[in-house]
Amino acid sequence: MKRWIGRLIAAFGVVLLGAAGASACEEYKSLSTQEMKDFRDKLAEDGADPLDRLFAFEELSCSENPTIRAYAIRQGLSSATDPLVRQQIAFTAIMQKMRIDIELVAGNSATEKDKKFIKEHSGLYSLEVRHRSEKDGCLGFWNTDECLARYSLVLKGDKAEFRYDKTIGEFILSDDNVLAGFIRVRADEDYSRIPAVIKLF
Repeated sequence: MKRWIGRLIAAFGVVLLGAAGASACEEYKSLSTQEMKDFRDKLAEDGADPLDRLFAFEELSCSENPTIRAYAIRQGLSSATDPLVRQQIAFTAIMQKMRIDIELVAGNSATEKDKKFIKEHSGLYSLEVRHRSEKDGCLGFWNTDECLARYSLVLKGDKAEFRYDKTIGEFILSDDNVLAGFIRVRADEDYSRIPAVIKLF
């Protein structure tokens, strides 16, 4: 019982530190069939205590099986309603990405240069992740040894701030389980806010 409580407290600590980049997995591990079943059921259980659900998510997301890790993110975001738990799951999801794909749509206020930018990228602005810092909640797109603010996606709770040179953007975790927001290619009158989405799975 003490071990169970201790692990729940540790799991809750991960949520509280999520915006600062706490990592739940020190290493991937093998789970027995019964453990996977128990954690799966808890993750999907209606009305499950947020700490219980978080603990189940952390266990599944640290599985050595990549299919189980992907399932934990999809099911966790679909089932969780507690804001802190949702933020931690989203944090885990984004930190696992090797590439950030930003889906773009020309809104009603789109300028001709906005439309040209969207067309040039075929509606998908993709950037390779070259550095990640869970401590800082940052994905870097420039150097491999540091996360430069000018070329980064920084997670802050349920929000994310994006910048790539002169292109900026802001996103928020939506009820549809995506990071929804906008990017602006340049800060001048030739460009407006382009509606944008980053899918978490």
